Amino acid sequence: MGDNFLREHAVYQIYPISFADGNGDGKGDLKGVISKLDYLENLGIKIIWLSPIYVSPMFDFGYDIEDYYNINPMFGTMEDFDLLMEETKKRGIRVVMDLVVNHTSDHHKWFKEALSNPESPYRDYYVFKKGKKDEKGRELPPNNWQSCFTGSAWEKVEGEDNMYYLHLFTKYQPDLNWHNEKVLEEVEKIICFWMDKGVYGFRCDVISEIYKESYEDGKKRKIGDPVGSEHYVATQGNHDILKRIRKDVIEPRGGILIGECGGGITPEDGIKYLQDELDTFFQFDTQLCYKNGLSSKISMKKFKKILIEWQTKVDYNGNYFENHDQHRSTNKYVHGKHTDIGAKMILTMLFTLRGVPFIYMGQEVGARDYPKGLPLEECSDCVTHSVYKLARDKFHAPKAFSMMMARKNGRDDARAPMAFDQSEGYGFSALGVKPWQRYNPYSETYNYEAEKDDPHSIVNYFKKVNQLREGNQILIDGKIDFLDTDDKILNYVRVLNHEGYMVILNLTDKKVKYPYGFERIEKEHVLANYDDEAKFLRPYEARVYKINKKEEK
Repeated sequence: MGDNFLREHAVYQIYPISFADGNGDGKGDLKGVISKLDYLENLGIKIIWLSPIYVSPMFDFGYDIEDYYNINPMFGTMEDFDLLMEETKKRGIRVVMDLVVNHTSDHHKWFKEALSNPESPYRDYYVFKKGKKDEKGRELPPNNWQSCFTGSAWEKVEGEDNMYYLHLFTKYQPDLNWHNEKVLEEVEKIICFWMDKGVYGFRCDVISEIYKESYEDGKKRKIGDPVGSEHYVATQGNHDILKRIRKDVIEPRGGILIGECGGGITPEDGIKYLQDELDTFFQFDTQLCYKNGLSSKISMKKFKKILIEWQTKVDYNGNYFENHDQHRSTNKYVHGKHTDIGAKMILTMLFTLRGVPFIYMGQEVGARDYPKGLPLEECSDCVTHSVYKLARDKFHAPKAFSMMMARKNGRDDARAPMAFDQSEGYGFSALGVKPWQRYNPYSETYNYEAEKDDPHSIVNYFKKVNQLREGNQILIDGKIDFLDTDDKILNYVRVLNHEGYMVILNLTDKKVKYPYGFERIEKEHVLANYDDEAKFLRPYEARVYKINKKEEK
C-alpha cells in the first residue's frame, strides 16, 4: 500500500489530555491543540494523530469508548473539533483519529442493552459464552484465555447462570463480535461520519486482534504473552474485514488506515496487511526486546537483529521509538550519560529508515521519563495498578519490586504534560493551575523555549532530520540495504536510481571503530549529531552521507 502524502511526511502523535490545556482546568483539550498549531507548523509537521477524543468514562483514557459520534466534554465540543479541522486545513496539516473497535466501553449503549436484555440483538454485538464446570461442579470461564492487562479475559455476568463476556483488555472494555455483520456495518458508519468531516484517516487500535477465529483453549505461554492469542491474532477473518473496510469506505474517500498490530505478528503477517488493507502499521517486536525480563532497557543487539528483519522483509513499516504506551526512547534505548546525543541518534534512525516516521509529542525536544517515576497513588494508568496488584497478590513480591515491574509495564511516564516553555505551567496550562498529572522535573530543561535558540539543541536537530526527509524521494521511496557490521553499529544505505545516502549509527555508549573499508567510500557529509568528525565513532554517534551508487536490479 502507500498513500503518497502519508509516505512523504512524518506523523506527530498528540495525547490530548497531556498536550495543551486551552480552558485552564489542568487537562489538555481541543482548544489547546488549536492554540499550538503554529508550533506544529513551525516544526514542519504535516500530519497529526489524535489519541481518542470520543465520549468515554476514561478508565483506559479514551480507549474505552462510550459514544463514537461525540466529543468527550473533557476535550471540548464538536464545534471545537470543526474549528480544529478548519485551522489544520489552513496550514496544510491533515488529521488522523484513533479508531478503537476491538472493544467498546461497558458504558456504551450497545453493551448496556446487551447486559440488560439477553434477547436483545445487541447481545450478539459482543462475545457472550457459557462457562464450563469442573469435576466438583465449580464454574469456570469458557476457556483459559488471559487478558493483555493481566487476569482472565472473561468476566462473569451477574444474575445469569454461568454466563461470561470476553474482554481482551480490562473488564470495562468488552470485545465486539466481528462475526456479526451488523458490527462491521456500524463501524463503517463511524468511519464515514468522521471522514465526511474531513478526517484524513485512522490509526486503528489493536486492529490485528479483532476477529476471533475460535474460542478453544490457548497454549501455555511465557509470562507476559496472553494465553489464547493464537486464536485471534492476524487471523484470515481479520484480513478479510480490513480489505472490506478499505474497499467500502476508505478508498472512496481517499483516506488511510494505520494499524496497531500487536500480539506477536510476524513479518509475513505484515506483508499481508500491506496488500489492500493498511497503508502502514506498527509492530511491537522492536519495542519489547529488553535486555532481560526485569530490565527496562532495550538490548541493542536484539534490537538490531529484529529491526533488520522487519526492514528487509516488509516493504513499508511504521517506524516509532516511543508513544503513549511506551517509555521515552532515551530511557529505553540510550545507556549512560549521553542522553541528548542518544536522542539525536534515535531521530536520525527514525527519519532515515524505510517507512513512515512516527513522532510522539515531546520527542522533538528530548522529553524523558520521570526521574524516579510517580508514586503508585499518583499513577492513573490501569496497567500500572493491575501489574502492581498481580505482583503483590499472586507472586507476593516486595513493594519495591512490584512497583519496579509496574513502572516498567505501565504507561504513566509517557503521559506527563507537554513542556513548551519555561513558565510555571510550561506552556501546557495557565499559571497556578494544577495539571491532571504532575509536571516532569525534566521539563525545566527539555522544552521548546529553552532549546529554540540553541543550534545544537534536540529540537533544532529534529527540524534538520525532518527537513532532510521532506520531499526527499531517496529517503521516502529508496530501497534499504544493511551493511555487515558488528552488533555495536547499524550501517545502511538508502538508494534510488543512481543516488543514495549512507547512514552509520553507533548503538552503544562506547567508542567503536568505523566499519572496515568505510574510509574508502566516496561520500559527502550531510548530517551528524556531533559537530566534528573523529577517527572513531563516539557514543551514540550518528552520521549521514550522500553517496553515488548504481541501484541493483
